[in-house]
Amino acid sequence: MSSSPPPPPLLLTCDSLVTSYLLYRGYTSTHTSFLSESKHSPDITNPSKIVDGLFAAMEGENFWTLYLRVKELFDAKWSQWEIHLAKCWLVTKIKCNSHTEIHDFLSSPPITLPSSFRPWYSIVYVRTPEKDAAFSSYFMGSFRENLKIGVFNFLNSVVKGVELPRILFLLKYMGSDEQRAVRSEIEGLRGKSNALEEENEGLKRRVKELEGHVEGLVDAVVGEIEDDNKKLWRDDVKRGEMVKRAVASRGNVEEFLRILRSEEEEEGGGAL
Repeated sequence: MSSSPPPPPLLLTCDSLVTSYLLYRGYTSTHTSFLSESKHSPDITNPSKIVDGLFAAMEGENFWTLYLRVKELFDAKWSQWEIHLAKCWLVTKIKCNSHTEIHDFLSSPPITLPSSFRPWYSIVYVRTPEKDAAFSSYFMGSFRENLKIGVFNFLNSVVKGVELPRILFLLKYMGSDEQRAVRSEIEGLRGKSNALEEENEGLKRRVKELEGHVEGLVDAVVGEIEDDNKKLWRDDVKRGEMVKRAVASRGNVEEFLRILRSEEEEEGGGAL
C-alpha cells in the first residue's frame, strides 16, 4: 500500500467530460469548485491512497479533519475502526510529545467515544505507557500495520460495493472488448462500403463511355439511313425524269408503260 496508483484513465476522461459540460452550460462557479475539490479531496476510488494519507496525517495537525472528510464521503459503519484509529493517533502523539493536542482531543473529542475508552484518558499521566500492560501492545509496530491493513480492507470492500455512476458505466462499456470488436467490425464495413462506392463510380464512368459509344453508333446508322434515303430519292427523281422524257418524246402511253415495266424488271433482277 506504500505506492498509490495514478488515477484511472476512465476517471480522468469522465472528469474532462464534466468540466467541458460545466463550461458549455456556463456553470463557471461550479466548474471552479469542481477543479478545486478534484485536486484536494480524497480519491475515494483508491483505498490504498486514502489509507496512506490518513496514517501519514497522524503526525500532523489535520488528521481528524481528513478523517471526518473521509467518513463523510464513505457512508459506511466506521465505529469499529475509528476507536482503533483514535488509539493509534494518541500513541503517535505521545511518541511526538504532542501533549497539547492530546489534551484538546480528550477534552473535546471530534468523534463519539464509548465508555470502554475511559482508560485512555489516563494515558497522559502514565510515565512510560509503552511499558504499561494496558497500553504496551498499542505501541508495537504490528498494531499500526495491522490497523492499516484492516482499514484498507474495509474501504476496499466499501468501494467495490459502490454502484458505478451511469456516465462511468457508459465509458467503461464503450471501452470494453465487445465494443472494440463492434467498432472494428464497423470500420471493416465502412472500408467495404468505400470500396463499393469506388467500384460504383467506376461503373458509372463505364456506362457513360458506353452511352457515348452507342450515341456514336446511332449517329452512324442514322447517317447511313439518311444517305440511303437520299439515294432512293435521287433514283426516284431520275426515273420520273426518264418517264417524262419518254412520254414527251414518244407522245404515247404505251411507251411509258414499257419503260416502267423495264425498270421494274431491272430492279427485280438486281434484287435476285
